[in-house]
Amino acid sequence: MDFRRRDLGEADRYFPDVGKREMDFREADRRFAAAKRRLDAGSISDGEFDAERQRLLVRDHEGRWWAKGRKTGEWSYYDGSAWVRGTPSGYQPEPSVEARLQHGKPSPSPRATSGLVQGMGKHRRRLVVSILGVMVASVLGVGGMVAMAPAHALVEGDSGDLSVEVPSEWDEHITDGAEPEGEKGKSWSSFLGEDAGPSITAINDLEAWRTGARPHKGVYIVASKKLAQDYTDDELVAAGPNDYSASCEAGARRDFDRPPYSGRIQEWTNCGGESDHTAHTLAAAPEGRECVVLLQIGGYLEGEEENIQHILDTFEADCRSIS
Repeated sequence: MDFRRRDLGEADRYFPDVGKREMDFREADRRFAAAKRRLDAGSISDGEFDAERQRLLVRDHEGRWWAKGRKTGEWSYYDGSAWVRGTPSGYQPEPSVEARLQHGKPSPSPRATSGLVQGMGKHRRRLVVSILGVMVASVLGVGGMVAMAPAHALVEGDSGDLSVEVPSEWDEHITDGAEPEGEKGKSWSSFLGEDAGPSITAINDLEAWRTGARPHKGVYIVASKKLAQDYTDDELVAAGPNDYSASCEAGARRDFDRPPYSGRIQEWTNCGGESDHTAHTLAAAPEGRECVVLLQIGGYLEGEEENIQHILDTFEADCRSIS
């Protein structure tokens, strides 16, 4: 373990990000897996991966600090002098695909539907998840008709330089050629007066998303070189489609740090006077600020905390290929 010489009784001294917000073991598992995928894909360096892993320290109810192993992802706790491999009390890891199939639960694989998504057209695409579930069950030799759906689906822009993993039930997808848009039809291209860059909209109900009616929920994401040059993250996090001030109350604004991206994220609450209508807006750029990623997650998002975090963990932009 990289942390073996550090006294985690002084965690704030060595890891200033630790303790700024609560994190449980399952969230750390999910964020570690997302960072490992980015490392394996070559989108982050070994150093960036280690920096992210150091943010995933979790303190248990006995006050012990736990960390994920770099190669295996297994948990170890610090006993005051060394790291000891173990299992946190009450810890329940994510079930395997086989276990989920046997119990009729959704497979968590976010990429299981990527080929299906790409084969259904470039613009508005619906995932036929029930058919996919039968195909997966058949391949793995699971008898019976199992009602299954992947937890998340990978959605890519037409040019392949922007992607994000969204809940599979957000199955109406609009990509570059069809003018993706934010809540109530706002777009960054309209704000800029020219094409802002590759973009994606993924929602559960397009008409409700455009009007603000129940029960819409979705994400709108754009990667732009022009906006990166002309505006700061603090300006973009609450401008254009990200400006919810007319209908929502501005909540906390905080730093966003997910290597290689850093920026600002803004919370919006009580939209339209409805406590369950909320939004999160983001402006974040990789080192060098070759482009900026602008993202909004909005709608009736009660109970969607894990999905919101998953979107923030999985968006990717290839700034070099953006025109």
